[in-house]
Amino acid sequence: MRTHWWQSIRWKLALGSMLLALLATLLLAVIVIVSVLYYYNADQRANLTTLAASNAQRIGAAYGQNGNRLPLAAAATLNPFVKHLQGEDYLVIVLNHRSQLVYPNIGAGRATFVSTALAATDPGIRTVDYIGVRDAVAQGQQGTPAVSQIGAGGTLATPRPFVVEPIFAAGQSGAPVVGVLFMTLRSAVENTVPPFAATVIRSVLVTSLFIALAAVLAAILFASTITRPLAKLTEAARGVASGNYAKRVNTGAQGELGDLANAFNEMASRLEQDVDELRRQEIWRRELLMNITHDLATPLTAIAGLGDSLVDGVNSSREDYEATGRIIVRETLRLRRLVRDLHMMSKMEAGALHPQRAPLRLAVLVDEVLAVLTPEFERADVEPCNRMPYDLPLIQADPDMLSRVFSNLCDNALRHTPAGGSVTVDAAPYGNVIVIAVTDTGKGIATAALPRVFDRFYRADTARQADTGGSGLGLAIVRAIIAAHSGQIRAENVPGAGARILFTLPLL
Repeated sequence: MRTHWWQSIRWKLALGSMLLALLATLLLAVIVIVSVLYYYNADQRANLTTLAASNAQRIGAAYGQNGNRLPLAAAATLNPFVKHLQGEDYLVIVLNHRSQLVYPNIGAGRATFVSTALAATDPGIRTVDYIGVRDAVAQGQQGTPAVSQIGAGGTLATPRPFVVEPIFAAGQSGAPVVGVLFMTLRSAVENTVPPFAATVIRSVLVTSLFIALAAVLAAILFASTITRPLAKLTEAARGVASGNYAKRVNTGAQGELGDLANAFNEMASRLEQDVDELRRQEIWRRELLMNITHDLATPLTAIAGLGDSLVDGVNSSREDYEATGRIIVRETLRLRRLVRDLHMMSKMEAGALHPQRAPLRLAVLVDEVLAVLTPEFERADVEPCNRMPYDLPLIQADPDMLSRVFSNLCDNALRHTPAGGSVTVDAAPYGNVIVIAVTDTGKGIATAALPRVFDRFYRADTARQADTGGSGLGLAIVRAIIAAHSGQIRAENVPGAGARILFTLPLL
């Protein structure tokens, strides 16, 4: 299924991180700009108040020097100071106690000059601002300073503060009020943001832009550190899904992604082992079907043929009938052993081998097993020998299972021992175990086959001759039973003799 780029976790993480970083940067920039404007306005208001009070005191002192009068001619003595303020940052207007204009000196009787000057410097001034200025001038005429502001401000611009300071005679507080001083920041229509604030705002915006770009790059790199290992894991998972169970992933990541990669590799290794085991099981199953078909066909064919001969009356003497009956019994026993082996194998596969342990004397058990196999030994002209000492220590074991062990080992040794040979069973204690050996006088086991003789369905005799062919399960069953009794088993060749199977059983 095709995935669009906006559905990719890489871009989701990147875009999410970018958005978060941009919002944080924007919020920080807004906070900085608002803080700068607020503190700049507060600082300007404080400076304006200080300058207005100082200028009002100087004008009051000049009034005292001119005979307690504030005539229009007195403004000439203030021109250097007032021009400096007005020409650079401030608008200064001086009114006498009748609200007549004293400074700037443009003629008497112009009490509305304050409103006119404000309108000239800021055409957007509101009617409510004129009322505020008029009330502040009236309050100053009463001897009380007034601090307020005019203008509504804007997105970045702030309202202009203004100060009205009363002018006391001789510059002494408590003396009669001889006028008022109106002072405000100068404003231009095309520049409503203070220069200092504008510089700071530009710096904040440029810095925010660089921070945003850095945040975008960091978000992309951050997303890559997460999605790159995930992409490798996805590729490896697809490889495993397509049947490449040897596929592994190396992300180089640490933390949770590294743990995920390690867990994936462990899962792939376990899956590879399981698949290999399933393949081996499938091969064994096919071998089993082939072996069982062959092993069943031979005795069934013999039994069917002999039965037909009996029905047809081919056998005319008692000796012929007895010989035919012995063959039928032998082949039937062979079928029964095969069925028992298959039943035991199914129990092995199901993990249902649970020995019913009881005290057991091995020499007696081996005598019983060899007594059952004596007819086959006699027919093959092979001598069975039980050399186990009768006084061996008792062991805790399942008698039926150990009977199967000795029966399978002796039967296997018998099939590989030529006429005139022998099969010997002996044992000896060794530490806390008993070591038991079953030795024949055959040709031995090929060196390459020694490690595999206990594998299920493995046959060293690939020709599957009738006299040596088995189901391939006998030694596998023996190994499973010995393992269930906490013992060990191995095969070896005896110099000058044949093969030897050795296994151990724990003592009481």
